[in-house]
Amino acid sequence: MLTAVSAPSRSPVRSQRLCYLFFLFLAGCLVGWVYEELFYWAGEGLLRNRGVFYGPWLPIYGVGALVIYAMKPLKRRPALLFALCVAATGLVEYLIGWVGIHCLGLRLWDYRIDGIVCLRSVLSFGVLGMVFHYLLEPMAARLYRRFQPRDSQALAEYLALILCCDCVLSALFRTPITY
Repeated sequence: MLTAVSAPSRSPVRSQRLCYLFFLFLAGCLVGWVYEELFYWAGEGLLRNRGVFYGPWLPIYGVGALVIYAMKPLKRRPALLFALCVAATGLVEYLIGWVGIHCLGLRLWDYRIDGIVCLRSVLSFGVLGMVFHYLLEPMAARLYRRFQPRDSQALAEYLALILCCDCVLSALFRTPITY
């Protein structure tokens, strides 16, 4: 006799945690995009989308935000936290830059340490990591707790759909700025 096997239930806590991490990723993508646009506008006097997508997001910054968030247990050791934010974001920048060059044939940025890592950037990311841990993430967590789980999940699904569509359209039709 065959018996029906029920699908494993999704833990509401796990689902909410994934939504929160996705929102942190998207916030990092957006903040990174704004940072890049303002930085180059100040230097070149020109605004143009430097991202690989049509939308206002740079995934490398989203990855960096998640890496920095993973260091939350070190919050009570600010000097170590700063040093690890610098090292980790430098490593993320190097790995993604290396993959872009050697696997995708794209040089998406050009700095002087093997053409991939910029000391100014990683030091900025160390400072921003501290601002993130001591100011922004606690505010984001408080704000996130105000939403009903079903609302935050619906918003996450909607934003994931937009991001996926942008990924497909950008892969098919967008030529990113390269160096």
